[in-house]
Amino acid sequence: MFRPMRHCIFLWMMVLSSSSIHVSIGLAQDKPQESWRLPTGVGYEHIVREEPRPLHIHVLQIDTQAADLSFEVAAGDDPDGDGPAEVALAHPRDLAKKVNAIAAINTSAWAMLTDPQTGKKPGYIVGGAADISGWVSQADRLISPPQGGYWSVWMDASKRIKIGTIASKEELQEKGVQAKWAVSGFRGILKDSQVLVEPSQVRHPRTAVGLSKDRNQFVWMVVDGRQQGYSEGVSEEELAKLLIERGCSEGINLDGGGSSSMWIRNDKDELSVANSPSEKTGVRPVPVVLSLIRDRK
Repeated sequence: MFRPMRHCIFLWMMVLSSSSIHVSIGLAQDKPQESWRLPTGVGYEHIVREEPRPLHIHVLQIDTQAADLSFEVAAGDDPDGDGPAEVALAHPRDLAKKVNAIAAINTSAWAMLTDPQTGKKPGYIVGGAADISGWVSQADRLISPPQGGYWSVWMDASKRIKIGTIASKEELQEKGVQAKWAVSGFRGILKDSQVLVEPSQVRHPRTAVGLSKDRNQFVWMVVDGRQQGYSEGVSEEELAKLLIERGCSEGINLDGGGSSSMWIRNDKDELSVANSPSEKTGVRPVPVVLSLIRDRK
């Protein structure tokens, strides 16, 4: 079981100022302290726990009623038009910079496509051709169509954020769903405050999003993992319970592992990684990120 929050070590609480704030936190041993710049309505916490194992948990809590905040999906370019690839992988910071993000997290899973010249799938490289798993869209651009078996989070025409399943483009049309943006994850892990997934010993770095019952709080969470003695990861069930602690009644497990990363603007107005990604070769390129932005109205 996870300890109640009063027994955790908090490295920082919430953002309270009207325009920017400088927040100092400690990260992994080889990463210097940084100060974050976040607007009113957005809070960041870095939580350290020693039980049930060493864990570093990064939480961005966003007030969906904040008038000057919005969201945008930033995806890599389509490298082959009508070909099999949907996007080319890119560094998550570069994707977030494209939309002038305040903060960003990785989202959807994907599969690398075979290189026609070698007949092999390349490693996770910038520019590598990829096929996204599940629904991803931004405004009128359908980046990846809905796909059965993958849960999605999206914002509808009335600017309400929703979590659920859309299995096909036909279902989108039948239900009249008009999404301002959408990204997908593996599966729902929390619904009506009930955990949907079974206990497991399978622990990884994880990225998740959750919604409070009144939908006024949108929670982004990254749990570091695969770092023995520093942060050893969580199961999907444990991830769901962490979302409940943050007041969420719904939640979805996004892509994790070496892809898990959270990016926040620092006091130099630069996007910097807040967590400690597990990829030993450096931050892994991804096909898409969900970004927090200033409302462009």
